[in-house]
Amino acid sequence: MKRHENLCSLILAAGLISLLPDGNLLAQTQPGTATRDTAAARAPAAQHTIRGKIFLPSGQVPDQRMRVVLELSTGGVAQETFSDSIGNFEFRQMPSNSYKVVVPSDHQNFEPAAEQVEVFGNFSRTFTVQVYLKDKAEDLLRTKDKILTVAEMQEVPKPAKKLYEQGLKRAKESKPADAIKHFEDALKIFPDYLLALNKMGEQYLALEQLDKAAEVFESAIKVNGKYPLARINLGMLYFKSKRYAPAIEQLEEAIHSDESYPMAHLYLGLSLMDKEPKEVDRAEKELTRAVELGGKEFSYVRLHLFNLNLRRQNLDKATLQLEAYLKESPNAPNAPAVRDTLSKLKKSNPPQSSAGKP
Repeated sequence: MKRHENLCSLILAAGLISLLPDGNLLAQTQPGTATRDTAAARAPAAQHTIRGKIFLPSGQVPDQRMRVVLELSTGGVAQETFSDSIGNFEFRQMPSNSYKVVVPSDHQNFEPAAEQVEVFGNFSRTFTVQVYLKDKAEDLLRTKDKILTVAEMQEVPKPAKKLYEQGLKRAKESKPADAIKHFEDALKIFPDYLLALNKMGEQYLALEQLDKAAEVFESAIKVNGKYPLARINLGMLYFKSKRYAPAIEQLEEAIHSDESYPMAHLYLGLSLMDKEPKEVDRAEKELTRAVELGGKEFSYVRLHLFNLNLRRQNLDKATLQLEAYLKESPNAPNAPAVRDTLSKLKKSNPPQSSAGKP
């Protein structure tokens, strides 16, 4: 047991949790600087930015975060990130190279989409790319059976809808202040406009005006407490502010209304892990549900589950989570570090009996 304790202390001190994607309030993850080889060290000094936007088949922006993978044209993954909730994403400090921006399939509604981008220059530059998603052919026949959200069922006056669409356009152009003005005008016509309230809150997040963002999300919830996206956004905001009790309350309510959003389960699990006293068993259940709903796009959640089991010194389950992560994301930027940690775990904890499914 003492040997296990020493290994746990060593791994935690080494900061394996740093292998997890970081993110700001808009979930624009910057996964770090880990690379599969020393190519970056040989690259020119200029470091570039790739900035992009995701569009749904309808031409609208997504209403939830989406995973984005930056692949090298020669093979392998350079970085991974998540878009914000209106489809914006960014990769920073990229050396000159030929890249492919990939938005993986969500296994429900969209096919994988990819765009090539050539990044070259002796001086730092910003390159832009737009990724347009396509409907999965087999899902087109099921659109009539889709469950509409309370926001989609609202009867919105045409002038308000037009102003909302103008706000979305400004948001797509990364002009949050201008977008807010259009959403405000739409809300003057239709004060209960849930989509406008939610998107306006997201624009305040983009401007890092957290108090105003929270106020707007709360307004949407007052209009209809069963609108899950406003509660999820508010819960994530509270989590980032380390206000775990209200975060848990909002995320639980969102899941009660619609439990199909993996991001809600993820942040509920993280809140349960970080609050005092911790609720580790409940946290494990929610994080596992996030993986089940999100599929391979949420495989990184297994690193949270690894840390959870490491802290309670269940090395068998911790090992299983790393093995599952590497199976699902073998080319992730942090895969070499994860393999190294897995090797150390296996040497210290030889298999004795089955630990069950990860």
